[in-house]
Amino acid sequence: MAPRASVLACAVVLCSPVQGQAAARTETEPLAVALEYTAVPDCPEVGAFKAIVRGRLGYDPFREGVPERVLVQIASRAPAFEGRIEWRNAEGRWAGDRTFPSRSNDCPELARAMAFTLALQIQLSTGIGEPAVSSVAETVESGSTEKVPAAPPESPATAPPSSEQRDLPVLSQVAPSPTRGPSPVLAVGVGALAGFNVSSTAVPFGRVFGNIAWPRWSLELAAEVGLPTTERREDRAGFSQQEFLLSVAGCGTMVPWSACLLAKGGAIRIAGENVEEPASPWGPLLETGLRLAVALPLGRRVYIAARAEGLVIVTRWQVNLDDFPVWTSSRFTETIGIDVGVRFP
Repeated sequence: MAPRASVLACAVVLCSPVQGQAAARTETEPLAVALEYTAVPDCPEVGAFKAIVRGRLGYDPFREGVPERVLVQIASRAPAFEGRIEWRNAEGRWAGDRTFPSRSNDCPELARAMAFTLALQIQLSTGIGEPAVSSVAETVESGSTEKVPAAPPESPATAPPSSEQRDLPVLSQVAPSPTRGPSPVLAVGVGALAGFNVSSTAVPFGRVFGNIAWPRWSLELAAEVGLPTTERREDRAGFSQQEFLLSVAGCGTMVPWSACLLAKGGAIRIAGENVEEPASPWGPLLETGLRLAVALPLGRRVYIAARAEGLVIVTRWQVNLDDFPVWTSSRFTETIGIDVGVRFP
């Protein structure tokens, strides 16, 4: 019962100026207004909007040619909608307005909230009983997603006031609106890195990546290609090797830092050079480990990130020349690199 009482009290206090205007009418005379309604596609048409107001009031308040006018507008404000109700008095002057920012892309829901607000305002301005208060309670109990504004102030004698004065009070905040989680941010980019213990020297890699990020975590997919490196003996016989990898990383983020669990899989290509029977075998390659990165913005969408990785080589390999081993892969490998990415909110 406490929420109903608080809503009633709020309505009485905030709407008293409009109730004062209603005293000029007879108690039984319903208020009639001329409606000007505009809405973008996918929103209810004027007939459906009027039907909601009529259902709330129990009569049709809309008349052509009456002096008091109400302007109802619903516009697209990607990725959602925004509504606005403006009152004009009998002299055609501005008498108050209210905006309705939507928290979703559900225009019918926004239109219903605006229609309820308009019906409530007409009911309070007419002063024909208490159904408006019960309607407020129904909306509170049903979890309406829109805040309901109070009645517009008395008609100003001059031009519309400043933006600070134009804001009308909110009727009730008994039922706070549920909020949606933040939308994910997509990003794509390129990077360069150097791998150690992959060969006897550092191996340069190039990579492309894409990720999807939320405020506290992200998921990345990438492809990496290493440049060929060559090992030679004194007789100029040797071999070259090259790595081709796909990677997936799940990261926890605390801006600007991120820490990731990382797995890479692919193949290594080894080719003999200056040997009697050269071969080009392929072998599987699997690595797993951790990554630490820090990202810095270069603008609204572009960013640069430095990172370091420590990996365990799950599948090791050995290279033989003339039946003698000349290279055995390490158990561990490390990389350092830099990325440049572009975000798409």
